[in-house]
Amino acid sequence: MEKELKTGYEWCLEAKLRILNLVDWDSSWPFYEDSFYKEKIDAKTFYGRIGKCKVKPNSTPRKTEMYLEYRMYGLVPYNISEIQRAIQFGHAVVRYGRMTKDINPIEKIYNKWADNDETFIILNGGTTNTNPEKLGSLNQHLNNFIDNEILVKDFYEPDLGDQLTAFCFLVDERVFNKELYPDFISNEYPRPLRHKLTEKEMSQWEVENKKNYDAWVEKIGGVKNAFLREYLRPMKLA
Repeated sequence: MEKELKTGYEWCLEAKLRILNLVDWDSSWPFYEDSFYKEKIDAKTFYGRIGKCKVKPNSTPRKTEMYLEYRMYGLVPYNISEIQRAIQFGHAVVRYGRMTKDINPIEKIYNKWADNDETFIILNGGTTNTNPEKLGSLNQHLNNFIDNEILVKDFYEPDLGDQLTAFCFLVDERVFNKELYPDFISNEYPRPLRHKLTEKEMSQWEVENKKNYDAWVEKIGGVKNAFLREYLRPMKLA
């Protein structure tokens, strides 16, 4: 019978084990990350290696930046043709790539996306208008992304009066993969039967809830990813 072969990451995902320090992963490969995410091994080899690592049970294994799946998201106006939406988005993507040149690790992540992932997600950004008194929704979205320190690249179409026609940004799987990275679920609000919550009880609930939320934010990659998950949730495809 042929042995089942999986990567260390796939075995950890199945066993619900998270290695706390990936440097502990034992392999003859020159780079431990490459081995953990790419080398196919059998179960016996896996359990031999995992026995040398400090792990957290009942936990989703983490991916390092270069092994996350990425998608290039973008927003475009609603009132241009489908082909023009794709073209305008394409302009922004090309300029995003040029912008990242010699800026590590962003350049490496962009190249990883371009070489392996290549997925586009084009969203409806609404109206475009650079007039500050009648600022379009697409322009407002761009400002919100900039205010929240999301790396974006915009494009203004000369043939449309230099109006904003697209902007794009890279998103990793911790934002869009809700199966591996479920949404945060708040602690159930305590509802005692015989009395109202005291200030102390309410404070304890708030502290515990905040602690759990902060741990969730760390798990999904930080406050920028938390912003993206919430911001992108109601948006529709262009």
